[in-house]
Amino acid sequence: MEDTRQLRDAFDAANEFLHPVLNKERIQNSRGDPLIDILNRTLPTDYCHDDAPRSRVVQRTLALLSSIHDAFVAESTDPVPAKRVLGKQQDQALEDAKRRRALHALLDLLSFEGIYPSLSSGVGIPLEKRVISVLPAGVIAKNATKASDSTPQDTRILDCIIGSLSHILRDARPSIQPIILGRILPDLICGTAELAFNSKDLPSHKIDSYKRLLNDIIDKCSTPSLLPVLSSLLQESTAPWFKACISSQLSQIPLRKDGVFQIILFLASQFAPTLGQTTKDPSSGGPPITVQAIMQSSRLLSLVPQGSNPEEYFSNVAPKLLALLDGEDPDMKKTSSYVIGNGILGKRAYGSPGAIGFIIFVQPILDTFHGKISQPVTTWMRPFSLDGSADPEIKTGDFDGIIIVPEFKLLLALERLTALATLHPSPGLLKRLVNPALLPLWGLQCYAKEHQKRSLEEKVSTLLQMFFSVSASITRLVKLADNILWDGPEAWVYGAGEEGGVSIRKRENREPCGPNILSIIQNLDGRVDSFLQLLAADPQKEEFVGDVFLHVSRQWLFSESMGEDGGCPQPHREQDKLQPELRKLVSAKIAEKLLDQFKESLSRHPIKVLELIRQLIESEKNRASTLRTNAQGSESISLQALGSIVKAESAVGSDPDSNITGVSESLSPAFSLLSTILASPDFQVSDSISLILRNLKSDIDYLLPRLPSALVQPATTSSMLLEITLSDPDQRQTKPTLTFPGISDLESHRQAINNISSPLAPVQAEGLSTLSHLIDKASPVLDIPATLTLLLSVLTASDESAATDEFLYLNVIKLIGSLASKHPRTVIKTLAERYADRSEESTLDQRLKIGEALLRTIQNLGGALVGDAARVLGDVMIEVASRRGIKLKAKDQRGKGIKKSPPAKNSEELNENITKLMNQINEDVDSETEDPVKEAYSSKIIHAWEAGATTDTAPDDLRARASAISILASAIQTNLAGLGPALASSSIDLAVSTLTLESDEGSAILRRAAVILLLDLIKALDEARESGKDLGFGLSVTATSSSIYPASHQSGSECTTIGNVPDILRALNFVESRETDTTVRGHLRALIESLEAWLEKSLLWGIRTQQSLMEQPRFELGDRLAGLDIHPLSSTEKYGRTGEHPRIEEIE
Repeated sequence: MEDTRQLRDAFDAANEFLHPVLNKERIQNSRGDPLIDILNRTLPTDYCHDDAPRSRVVQRTLALLSSIHDAFVAESTDPVPAKRVLGKQQDQALEDAKRRRALHALLDLLSFEGIYPSLSSGVGIPLEKRVISVLPAGVIAKNATKASDSTPQDTRILDCIIGSLSHILRDARPSIQPIILGRILPDLICGTAELAFNSKDLPSHKIDSYKRLLNDIIDKCSTPSLLPVLSSLLQESTAPWFKACISSQLSQIPLRKDGVFQIILFLASQFAPTLGQTTKDPSSGGPPITVQAIMQSSRLLSLVPQGSNPEEYFSNVAPKLLALLDGEDPDMKKTSSYVIGNGILGKRAYGSPGAIGFIIFVQPILDTFHGKISQPVTTWMRPFSLDGSADPEIKTGDFDGIIIVPEFKLLLALERLTALATLHPSPGLLKRLVNPALLPLWGLQCYAKEHQKRSLEEKVSTLLQMFFSVSASITRLVKLADNILWDGPEAWVYGAGEEGGVSIRKRENREPCGPNILSIIQNLDGRVDSFLQLLAADPQKEEFVGDVFLHVSRQWLFSESMGEDGGCPQPHREQDKLQPELRKLVSAKIAEKLLDQFKESLSRHPIKVLELIRQLIESEKNRASTLRTNAQGSESISLQALGSIVKAESAVGSDPDSNITGVSESLSPAFSLLSTILASPDFQVSDSISLILRNLKSDIDYLLPRLPSALVQPATTSSMLLEITLSDPDQRQTKPTLTFPGISDLESHRQAINNISSPLAPVQAEGLSTLSHLIDKASPVLDIPATLTLLLSVLTASDESAATDEFLYLNVIKLIGSLASKHPRTVIKTLAERYADRSEESTLDQRLKIGEALLRTIQNLGGALVGDAARVLGDVMIEVASRRGIKLKAKDQRGKGIKKSPPAKNSEELNENITKLMNQINEDVDSETEDPVKEAYSSKIIHAWEAGATTDTAPDDLRARASAISILASAIQTNLAGLGPALASSSIDLAVSTLTLESDEGSAILRRAAVILLLDLIKALDEARESGKDLGFGLSVTATSSSIYPASHQSGSECTTIGNVPDILRALNFVESRETDTTVRGHLRALIESLEAWLEKSLLWGIRTQQSLMEQPRFELGDRLAGLDIHPLSSTEKYGRTGEHPRIEEIE
């Protein structure tokens, strides 16, 4: 900037005013005096002499800020640029840094001494959480704790400050407004809100003015800078009126152009992945978004602001969500999908049919697939930008009005449907979205398959496969079987798109020659195969195969008795005379394929197959009887007769041999299937089956003389098997109707395994839900080791499967906890071994996930964590947490990484450079600049985590060791009695050794965990004592010459000692004296105070009291009394004088 005289004078005055508190020599002379008193002494005596010192300093600060603002404004409006003064060739960047430092000091002064003391209780950010001030820490006194008062402390000063700053902020000319907003934005919001909503002394016009000012301040702030400020103002102690004010402002942020996008980014930064987690998807261009961030985004973005209209709110937010849903970033797509699917459509008020959420997000998709160009389709089925503006409509050719839904709209609808249904595990939403569009999706898949649109076919096929995997319903399968040739309703049909894809077109006028039957039959095989793939994906396919088989077989065999509407809708309804033949052909083809691919499933449900065989043979019997009595009997339809349709492309021709051939084609598979069932060793006869077999025997005997020669032998074999089965002595005593209680669980388990192995998140979620049901009911079909191995494979999957989805892996952890409640020893042992990873097959991320599963298991077991399970858990955790883990492979990998990385600078040289840089920064720039020393220190710690303990030959990762200590602490807090004295003593040994031996900077994470371990142990012991629970072991409060953590139990003693408090305190005091990590020091201080309190309570309740005195509190004075040679506790273990009695000796 140009250096004008007015600007120099303004900053010179500011520097002169701030010199007593910014100059190191001057501040040394005034140390201990309040900041206000120091600055007040520099003011002229006649300057606002009637006011208090704080008011005088605040007014002087405001005057200096106003003069600086005026100087900047005058400089920007001066048409003649000012010339730089000769001899003042200062470095401009350094001058700007000094001026910025002065501005920050003035603003900090207003904040700390003006705004904060004037706020009411529960308003503002706690002073210790505020940014570092330019002002020296020694002269900033902490404000006294405010009384619980809802009124402002000093409205007059607050009004003066906010009023003066508002003139600067509302000035349209560029000046220091960005610096003010960047430095004290939280203070401005708090002060303005205080005057606008909590002031009782101001007139109404001023209150209205401050309300407008608050909105102006917030509107001028960019969304990225505003979000952290508003969220930081919401604390547990926040006043209700202020919380309502800030919450209202937060709820309006999604309405900004970049509001939705910035909210997601902000929450992603607040809920960043924890240590050891995969940081982000490499294909993602945005930040890593955890499941917590996604859920918080859903709650915030689906919350309609108070007093707002839901229609207006979602009409504003929806385009921004759709832009993220249509984008390329996978994390943003997943987040948007969850917000829409769970936050909006998951609420009845917004997601039910006819509600605003359904109209915006669901109805346009369904109308597009049904070929309806409705108002929602026109408004919402188009691409949007991140700011919510609609992108230009894609121009397509008119094609004489033939195209109803253009290719890009159909593809956009499919992409949105796929994203909403599959990007987060919500089987319920998948059913709601796909079921209404089942037939259009089926027709689209078949058209894409028949016209070689592979990409489109895979998308639709995946969607339908997922739908049938989570949706067990026979009606949907029957619907597809009845409409297997469906290619559209009467009004439209799928056709070629404008760019080589698929579009929806008007159905052309019917040709006089009728449909192309040849093409229909050629495509039938492919459609039936696709249908059977969907049937195979159904979780209840074992039961539904028989039902579908019966349904299509009845249509095949008894279609004459059905009306014209009894079959599936055909593409060309005007050729009604072909409808029965096509219906029979479709049904026969489906039945044939079912017999070929699902023969075992049909055999496992014999009663349905036997009923079908009975109907088939009975039909032939009735037909034969009718032929004998009526010369004009109708001939049976056959596949060969239907084949004549193909050859002639005309009406069905009659053949003299078609009757015999039809009988062969109808009865041959029936006799074959009947013989297979009767010859099966597992076949058993029940009451209902016996009745069917008798009817079959009678009908076959009736048909034998009338059958063609090719069927005589199969029929005779079936008749003989029926006679043997019915005449078997064991079968004569017919059993009750068989029920198979295990079949349902077995099939559910099989389907759960298939679904869990799927790469699709909703299908995996459905599989986990089914498995959870089996675990809860303790189903006997569960193989515990195999089930646990399956769950761990999902938890530790290293590929890009849904295992990386936190929605799923957290659900897997929950299931492992449920499984452990049924079989604790097996689960604990398996998890502990996988966590130890002695063969080094798992990554750190996988081990930490297994650690989470262990933690959940411990919490679920509670008091059941005893015996072998507790012993195995404790031993493995102590092994991992100590230095016993040898990781040779990890060491080799670290060595390779060090060779590839460039050589690091010498530590001393680096420290020297950092010191020089810090001195230069302290001289030229303000003190809030990021500290490179701290940055280097943090970087050193992070690198040390992976390297492990430097003194070990092949150390384990420090994060895994710290995790093991935390799991052990949780187990101690959950059930200390179950772990026993040996593990408790080893835990003290581990913690104290870690604190004393792991003293380097990088091991701070271990020391923190070790202190928490001791704290949890003391807490567990204290809770047991307070509740009167006898653990059988405890801490000794008298120092001995033995170890500080012995697990001794001598004869005659009823309590095992796991450690000595005085010796532990001595070690902790030593560690605290040399500890450099502030967090560890704070935890150590709390631990030492807890142990000292333990000592006092132990004195109160007595030390090792005899059983007869357990209920009477008494004081112990040590192991000797002054003047007497007495041993009052000689019978206890810690004195080692078992069998001796107290002896009193008189001495001189």
